[in-house]
Amino acid sequence: MTLRITDWLITSDITPETATYDPTGDGWVLSWLSGRSLTKIQALSGMALDEFLSDFDLVTAADTDTPTEDVLLAFAVAAARAAELGITLEEAVIRLSSQILQRDRNHARTILSADRAGGRRSIDPTAMRPAGEGIAV
Repeated sequence: MTLRITDWLITSDITPETATYDPTGDGWVLSWLSGRSLTKIQALSGMALDEFLSDFDLVTAADTDTPTEDVLLAFAVAAARAAELGITLEEAVIRLSSQILQRDRNHARTILSADRAGGRRSIDPTAMRPAGEGIAV
């Protein structure tokens, strides 16, 4: 998990979400938490939270009968990152899940539109998300 940080953009190597600097609003905006102007530290926390929630193995490790102290600590840090954004961890999960669903719907509409128009559309298999990857709800 790596965040790439520039003066204008924060991206991740495991998630399509971004944080963008908005000079007109004098702050940062997360793609999954639009409408809020954030500090750069908050934007970094939001991206780190997104990466954490995108780590399927780590997120599902808490679903055992006796999660390890490391897993419990990771969730405590995630909850603190969400609180920095003024939301709960549960709200972050819902918002990020909604982003995934919206992207999937838009992708499906694009494919259907091309099919209806009689056009052939090639699909890049590397852009497809494998089953089980993404946000655990």
